[in-house]
Amino acid sequence: MASHKVLLITAVAMALAVGALLPATAFPNNHLVGDMSFWNLGVNYDDWARANNPIPAGDTLEFMYTAGDHTVVQVDENAYNNCDVNNNIGFWDSGDDILQLGEPGNYFFICGTGNHCSQGMKLAVVAT
Repeated sequence: MASHKVLLITAVAMALAVGALLPATAFPNNHLVGDMSFWNLGVNYDDWARANNPIPAGDTLEFMYTAGDHTVVQVDENAYNNCDVNNNIGFWDSGDDILQLGEPGNYFFICGTGNHCSQGMKLAVVAT
């Protein structure tokens, strides 16, 4: 009976040791776009991106805003530079959109409402 207890204690200790060796990025993190300013006009998303890039692939971006006031449109780099929502990659308008950066690469997002993109509501991030 004592040998079973020793085996159980050894197994638990080994499981804890393996868990301690796992990298801290084993689970995806959520990044609130704009921090407490959220996805709104008047926020410098270039500064936010500089402070948060690169973002590990698999992590999520959360765009929070008042539904009906803004949208989130994923676009390619050319459309990002020209604030063009045509031929977009994805479109969201719930007011709390959580998007996963599934693969390493460059991701581009703009607001498709009115001229919000040309007023600075656009975000470029790098997933590594």
